[in-house]
Amino acid sequence: MRGPVSRVVSLAPNVTEIFFALDSGSHIVGVSRYDDYPAEVSRLPRVGGIIDPSFEAIVSLRPDAVCGAQGPVPRAVLDRLAQLGVQIVFPPFESLRDIRAGVAILGHLVRAEANVATVNAEIVRRVERVQQAVRGRAAPSVLAVFGLRPISVAGRGSFVDELINLAGGRNASSSASRWPTIPLEAVLAMAPQVVLDFTAHDQSTRLSDAWAEYRTIPAVRDGRVVRLADPVMLRPGPRVGHALEILAETIHPDAFTAVAMA
Repeated sequence: MRGPVSRVVSLAPNVTEIFFALDSGSHIVGVSRYDDYPAEVSRLPRVGGIIDPSFEAIVSLRPDAVCGAQGPVPRAVLDRLAQLGVQIVFPPFESLRDIRAGVAILGHLVRAEANVATVNAEIVRRVERVQQAVRGRAAPSVLAVFGLRPISVAGRGSFVDELINLAGGRNASSSASRWPTIPLEAVLAMAPQVVLDFTAHDQSTRLSDAWAEYRTIPAVRDGRVVRLADPVMLRPGPRVGHALEILAETIHPDAFTAVAMA
């Protein structure tokens, strides 16, 4: 990575949030169509989506750097930008360790190293408070569902799998794939005690309604199919500690009477 920059186009909401958390939001000159936090991003130009950014829209903003997250990125567009001398910075964000490392990388990019420790310390503080609240509690089996047709879930080693474990749960999926698709029969066999419904983007029917007849699933029987529609829940950025708190309160709703969450 080359030296510091002053004009950044962000192609990922979590990356945008990191810059603002580092008190460097003034460096952002363009964002993706999915950016919604903080409120200041509503005034910024949109350059397309994470997988379909507009080369022309990005170039028109004269960025020094284009930043995003590793994943299904548009290599052809990024390669063309790199040929123009634009820095391309796409750190991984697959774990809490990755998030803290990403904060440091992006902080260095915009000369905000002095704020990196503060942002990362707040993440660690919230994580530790959650761990204190759920320590010693039995870990219920938890299935995180992202789509219904086909059924897609969080497998072992995924970002969501790590959050489930930190929040005092146990991932019902034992798949080695981070984001596997599974048949309904597999869900019935898993018998999850808690189901996290992240399918708001995928369909209009709530997962609790779609699976209402499958009373052999403990989460269905006990009314613990919980819809989590707040985008922060799936955004590996500076608010990950807040997301973890929400998740822990979902899995252990009585765990926070003795530990006040800030």
